[in-house]
Amino acid sequence: MNKNKVVIGALCVALLLFSSGCGTQKSQTDKKPLVKTMVIGEGQKGSDTSFSGTVHGGYESALAFPVGGRIVEKYVSSGQHVTAGQPLFRIDSKDAEETANAAEGKLAAAKAQYNLAKTTLARFQKLHDIDAISDMAMDQTRSQFELAQAQLDQAQAMVGRAENNLNLTVLTADRSGVIGNTLFEVGQVAGPGMPVAIIVDDSTKEVNISLTEKQYSKYSVGMPCTVTFWALPDVVVHGVIKEIAGTPNPSTGTYDAKISLTDAPENVVIGMTAQVSFGDTDMNKIIVPLTALDGKDGKNKVWIVDNNKVRPVIVEVGKYTSDGIEIISGIKKGDRIVTAGIKQLTDGEEVRL
Repeated sequence: MNKNKVVIGALCVALLLFSSGCGTQKSQTDKKPLVKTMVIGEGQKGSDTSFSGTVHGGYESALAFPVGGRIVEKYVSSGQHVTAGQPLFRIDSKDAEETANAAEGKLAAAKAQYNLAKTTLARFQKLHDIDAISDMAMDQTRSQFELAQAQLDQAQAMVGRAENNLNLTVLTADRSGVIGNTLFEVGQVAGPGMPVAIIVDDSTKEVNISLTEKQYSKYSVGMPCTVTFWALPDVVVHGVIKEIAGTPNPSTGTYDAKISLTDAPENVVIGMTAQVSFGDTDMNKIIVPLTALDGKDGKNKVWIVDNNKVRPVIVEVGKYTSDGIEIISGIKKGDRIVTAGIKQLTDGEEVRL
């Protein structure tokens, strides 16, 4: 019996000692400062330096008939290359032809009347010279000639307008390029000024991108970039910002920007998806949160974590940004730094992540 009591007592003592040891280890672990960290270079690129866009022509125009009518001929289709002056569509010209024919008839009558008045004036002038007719008769003849001349001028102008209206029934390309889209088919009625086709000058190419309010101030006209294409992975084209809108697009709330492609090959075609990258922006800079900067002792430092131990490193700071502050020197990409919990750290101290 006494022997059993001794064994039980020994077990109790052992359990107490084990429990005490565990508590000591836990207490020592709890004393290590808990910090938040980040690795320099992770998640710091892409959003503000690379943009998706679409290839467009350097010039795009919506073509329309100045006069309305039913479309009776369609000579082109989307994607077709055309030259300046090439016919694209024709509307019903019956009314215009009738008007032109009527104007020609009136012109012929006006010419006949003019010729008669001219002959009469010449004959009366000879009679007047020998006092065979009165001054009043001569004046009336001259007035009839002047009226015939005015009517001839008016008839010629009417023919000109009629021929012009007849020509307006054929819509031609205002420049060489590619048909981006056709908006009407044969049989449909197009009103005056209503776009029926989009022509794109593909001799020069651009990429349209969008900038947020945050990105707007970082970019300016003339800034260079490189452009790649989803469908052409081996093609890299140089570009430059040609234009940035001064006001946001009401549909998207972003600022439209145009990238001019300086050396695009022929296999870069309108409509391709492009990626525009700017090399000299925040992507190549080290930006850390303000909470990572330790300014004690009048020196700017950050704390680097290596094997769960911290050490301070003096850094040179640059400009403040919306994401934090730029670090010019002192740390490099791949370093793990403390971003929260720097106040009580000491050199060489072990921390919990």
